Amino acid sequence: MKIAMVISALGKGGAERVLSVLANFFCRENEVCVIKFDADEPFYALDPKIELISLDLGVGDLGVFGNIKKRYDKILALHRLLKSRKFDIVISFLDNTNVLTLIANLGVGQKIIVSEHTNHRFLKSPIWRALKRIFYPQAAGLSVLSKFDLDHYTYVQNRVIMPNPMFEISHAKDARPPKENIILAAGRLNVYKGFDVLLKALALIDFNLLKEWKVVIAGDGEERKSLESLAAKLRLNVQFIGFVRDIESLYERAKIVVVTSKMEGFCNILMESIFFGTARISTDCIAGPSELISDGVDGFLCPVGDSASIAKKLEILMSDEKLRERLVQNASKREESFKIETIGRRWLDFIAATIHREE
Repeated sequence: MKIAMVISALGKGGAERVLSVLANFFCRENEVCVIKFDADEPFYALDPKIELISLDLGVGDLGVFGNIKKRYDKILALHRLLKSRKFDIVISFLDNTNVLTLIANLGVGQKIIVSEHTNHRFLKSPIWRALKRIFYPQAAGLSVLSKFDLDHYTYVQNRVIMPNPMFEISHAKDARPPKENIILAAGRLNVYKGFDVLLKALALIDFNLLKEWKVVIAGDGEERKSLESLAAKLRLNVQFIGFVRDIESLYERAKIVVVTSKMEGFCNILMESIFFGTARISTDCIAGPSELISDGVDGFLCPVGDSASIAKKLEILMSDEKLRERLVQNASKREESFKIETIGRRWLDFIAATIHREE
């Protein structure tokens, strides 16, 4: 089977990592071509068997008219490519690229699956929302990350919930370092991730308990300076370590992972930490956490923005090793659902069904 995968760029984002993991799985038994708009080298490793096409059209902001021309150039270049090649299926990643791919496919007739990697509320532009409403019905299929989004895209008939797969783990469980008193939070430092709520929660925790733990925030973003200032104001000893390529080493050592987001698409950190024996606390935001955590069974869910509730649940977990172990043990039952072999096969089944589906 010939599979093409289209994305704007292959940088260090979550959707980019998912594409890379899936492409490496698909190429075991299929011909895979990854098409991207920029000229940069992929951040995540791709199997040498994968054909990589970089259209070298740039992805930066060029202003209103520059962006219009850039997108026209992308559509034209992709149209020519899709017209010159015959793929069994084309999978496009992320909403703007999905729209451009569907437009580029006009008059070509390739079967396109569009893959969403945020929840639909993240997209604020009324123009792009309208374009999705116009062009998404032309897609042969749609994958989303949550039931919240599945219920939204009623105008696409062939749609499926497809969770993100786990990346390849470097170390066997018996070769990992011992756990440390580390509370880990990770993600882009923006307003949606709610790291200010986490800092305010930490300030409510008993000082003598908190001083026995190390708090690490991994990630970069526009809110970093204000968050560092807030941490200093609250007299918190928090390590802001920036973007980390090797997040695996942090998962291995951390005893607790905490997510304080106001909104999510899926929340990779809650899925990935399952594989590393890390107890999980999250806000019960839209969308994803409630599909990854059963409250009180394999993790804790707290109301969005509720620093007091987060502080209380953190104190409980920090003080109770047996509870952490129970939550971790229960969470480990979810591992099979997110392994690349499981998700990859689900993808291949969806692709096959889409190819043979009668319009």
